[in-house]
Amino acid sequence: MSKVGGALPSWYWPAGIPRRVPVAQQPLGRLFRQRFATMKDRIAVADKNVRITYGELLEQSLSLAGGIQTAGLTGTIAISDPDPLESLRLCLAGLFAGRRILLADPADSPELLAARLAEGKASALITSDGAGPAQAAGVAMVARSDLQGTFSEAGTAIRATEPAILLPSGRGLVAHSHFSVSAMAASMAAFIPRLREIPFVCTEPAIGSWEMLTGILLAISQGKPVVFASLEEFDAGELTDFVTDNYMIIQRSQADAMLAGGRIPPMMSQSAYVFVSTGSFDPRWRRHMEALCGRPIFPLWGLPEVGPLVAAHPTWIPPHGHGFPLVNVSLIPIDPDSGKVSIVPWEMLDQAEVGVEALSAMVGYVEPARNVGVKSGTAVRTRQVATMDHVGVVVLQGAPFDGLGAAGAN
Repeated sequence: MSKVGGALPSWYWPAGIPRRVPVAQQPLGRLFRQRFATMKDRIAVADKNVRITYGELLEQSLSLAGGIQTAGLTGTIAISDPDPLESLRLCLAGLFAGRRILLADPADSPELLAARLAEGKASALITSDGAGPAQAAGVAMVARSDLQGTFSEAGTAIRATEPAILLPSGRGLVAHSHFSVSAMAASMAAFIPRLREIPFVCTEPAIGSWEMLTGILLAISQGKPVVFASLEEFDAGELTDFVTDNYMIIQRSQADAMLAGGRIPPMMSQSAYVFVSTGSFDPRWRRHMEALCGRPIFPLWGLPEVGPLVAAHPTWIPPHGHGFPLVNVSLIPIDPDSGKVSIVPWEMLDQAEVGVEALSAMVGYVEPARNVGVKSGTAVRTRQVATMDHVGVVVLQGAPFDGLGAAGAN
């Protein structure tokens, strides 16, 4: 990791955007119960069939939470439902009941799902029909429709620093606290304040990625709608009241499929913001994507371990890189060979591994052995090499060097 000559940086930062913001230090269940009660008549979630207010969402989720309590489901509860709206209801119910939630992907094979359940030490798996993998010995299989009861606050008192949500990652299940999950949404909301004012469009069938979780929590923390719909459903004329004033986060694989097919869903050109979650990329890829969309594209980089980290800002979308560290995020240069924090600043390095200090950093991996070597000092290691120029633009270089996270190809 060699030094290069260079002046001290004249860091770019959007006018009026704070570098740091506070994050709610409350359990998510209590926080959302309080907030939903103050905005009962607002639309909370929508899909092509229904519109549900925050008052209705609160009532439905509390009934499910009462069912979880009545059924005696304790510890970690896994959710695997192909309907993202139902997954959200169940996730909120679990949080209301003071349980840890493992957000499993309904598309996982039975073998992978069983392995996730074992790793997360799940006591129960809630699905649409109560079916589950035969390999998941000792895990109670529960049908969503069987969960009904009267919610009680007894036994729901927990600390904001305790694990709340378990997310799959390339290195195993990641445990996030109530605080760190709240910080994911707070970071995005503070960096681009307009996101607080518009609906989030969830185009994926599962809500267990850090991207979908961030968007959903941002929306419901601000009393805005979460719209569950595929891009094709928008094209078919569904949800016309949400077509223009919204934002979405799509995966790099989705963007590449659009490029290969030579067309995009028309509603993408009408959204307020389109983020593409991606690792390193060639500027030519970005130019082609923007030409196809007829609009700016906002690259977004993050990881399940730490949530969203780097994005472009509406005031400046650098053509050659991702953009800038988000609010409450500090990127620390680490020597990838020694694993130690570099005393040389970013702008004087050819490149370095990205270390992360952020309020959204995970509690740790569920499997203790996987936490060895995860940090250098106080910085979470990403195994992602990057450069940062004299104005603070972050440019990722290649894929993570040991498979941590998921970076897009060039």
